[in-house]
Amino acid sequence: MRALTYIVSICLAMWLGGCSSDERQSTRIPPLPSDDALKRAEIGVNYLTAVIRRSPRNSLNYHKRAELYVVLRNLPSALEDINEALDISPSNGLYLLSKARILRQLKRNDEALAAARRAEVLQQDTPELYILLGDLTQQKMQYRQAKLYLSKALQMAPYEGEAYFYNGLLDARQGDTLSGVALMQRALELKPRFAPAYVELTTIHTRLHDYIQAKDINDQGLRYFPKESALHYARGIMYHNQKRLDSALIAYRAAIKFDSSNYAADFQAGIIYLKWNSLPSAIQSFQKVMRYNPNYPQINFLLGTAYDKHGNLEGAIEQYTLATQLDANDWRSRGRLYRAQQRKYYLDTYGTLPPASPEITSETDEEKEISEKALDPERVKINILTPRLELKTKSDTIRSLKIRQ
Repeated sequence: MRALTYIVSICLAMWLGGCSSDERQSTRIPPLPSDDALKRAEIGVNYLTAVIRRSPRNSLNYHKRAELYVVLRNLPSALEDINEALDISPSNGLYLLSKARILRQLKRNDEALAAARRAEVLQQDTPELYILLGDLTQQKMQYRQAKLYLSKALQMAPYEGEAYFYNGLLDARQGDTLSGVALMQRALELKPRFAPAYVELTTIHTRLHDYIQAKDINDQGLRYFPKESALHYARGIMYHNQKRLDSALIAYRAAIKFDSSNYAADFQAGIIYLKWNSLPSAIQSFQKVMRYNPNYPQINFLLGTAYDKHGNLEGAIEQYTLATQLDANDWRSRGRLYRAQQRKYYLDTYGTLPPASPEITSETDEEKEISEKALDPERVKINILTPRLELKTKSDTIRSLKIRQ
């Protein structure tokens, strides 16, 4: 038993010691999570569970186990443990920072920002906190505050790649795409194993129709993170934008395989299935989106369309009605609702469908409009993604944006 305790203690020291290393002086690239690393985390969780049973009022053990749950991607359990730690030590800034990180991963950004600000009040003065605050405040469109937080992070840790990334993201969201891309590339030079930078750069170059560069960046990211759902999703959008639907669907399926909760990929896959008249697959995809996010833009109209084409008039009427209730100006759903009601009336009354009438709008135009609106990832909206027109330089600045091989 003592031998097991010693081994597990070493594992925990390796995990948690790495988290507290001095980021201001180190740019060490952390190794990718491997099967052995996950196994060590599982051993650590089991050990800490036994320790907590013996000493349930030790907040540090809950915090350690929460960090291991994050490694194992068990975020609900991680949140439960960090809340237990805070119940015991409510004024611990480190615990609040961990809680903020967990909440951000759960996409509960308002709660994450509140926890991070409490950590700031408690003087948890670390680059990680200011990077987190910079990201969360820019998502709330508090750009000036975000810039201050990120500048402070860079003063404390001038070689921290994540600080450059979020600075670049902030510039891109404010319309300075050229600066944003340059900063994100700098982030990758400092921290090549940082998946969000590959995702955002793929998205930005896709929007700029620079598909060669977008694919090159995406390929590099997938070499580091072959199971990263967001990278496969960004790849699908890139192919979808080029009308390469077969390749796009393969990428969306990969995104769903590695993260079944990635309903944005299901939405895009459903659009392709609908275009191909693979109606059962389209309905299944759109129903999954409805389960995760019933307010997802245009989901009622598209699910109604799939039901309509499949002959499920009652389902179509229900979805078109929901769409018109959510948006009174949705003329497409109103038109489809009227026609579906007419067909159902004729079918119930005469046992036959009415004569076919011309569609209000073509399927091609609808798909183009829907796809263009859905290109933004849910997490980040970039308003303007065109480089500034005037560059007072004699050199070709675009060439300097190529990522080093």
